[in-house]
Amino acid sequence: MKSILSFSLFLMVFTILSSAQNSDNYVTIKGYITDYQNNPLDSVAVGWQDKKFTKSIAETTTDKNGFYEIKLEKGRYYSVSALNMNKYIVTGSTLPKKDLRLEFWGWNFIADRDTVFNMQYDRMEVYGINVFRIQGGTPAFTIYCRPMSLTRTLDYGLPTKGRVRLAPSPENLKINVTINGEEVKVLSKQEVEEYWSETESTNAYLLTVTLPKKKSSLPYSIFRVQMTDLENGDKGEATYFMEKKEYIE
Repeated sequence: MKSILSFSLFLMVFTILSSAQNSDNYVTIKGYITDYQNNPLDSVAVGWQDKKFTKSIAETTTDKNGFYEIKLEKGRYYSVSALNMNKYIVTGSTLPKKDLRLEFWGWNFIADRDTVFNMQYDRMEVYGINVFRIQGGTPAFTIYCRPMSLTRTLDYGLPTKGRVRLAPSPENLKINVTINGEEVKVLSKQEVEEYWSETESTNAYLLTVTLPKKKSSLPYSIFRVQMTDLENGDKGEATYFMEKKEYIE
């Protein structure tokens, strides 16, 4: 009887220790998803994908208040997206064009601590963000991204051959960039051509922005790029997590 009790006690302690150890490998990510009038967006699928977009590693859905919460295994994730499939352009929705929406994207998502991560999206998709510093260059960040307007996509369609402009020209593109919540100055916006294949392309952008003035205790910087098509009002944003590099001085 004593040996049974001892074994049961051992199992209970082992289970508690195992649970505590496993919980250390996970963090809680939560937040609200809204449109740009701050209306909560319910039934939005929030998912973290592998780098080949063949599967969702983790996913959840917002409630009627636009709130979501999920536990993620600690680590770096290729991307996170948020969209309502019932209102998405490529799912054959029968909604009027004015009611269709695109999606939010976050890139290089780092899950290293419990985080409140709010998202907004509407009719502009800011896709494929990359951020880098030019070695030996001006103290600034260079951001690459491909903005895609839903209105333009519906008007012109995706390219099957040749070039289609899914983003406005520079003078009709309003851009706001924050780094760790601090707004930085956009020094330049250069329109470039991005090829999807040897015969298909669209316009994308290279941005140059100033460095933030405030120091952050995080081991990475969170870039948020918000864009507005001034010709049709389409608006959207995306984020990018950039790990800080330390060099020997």
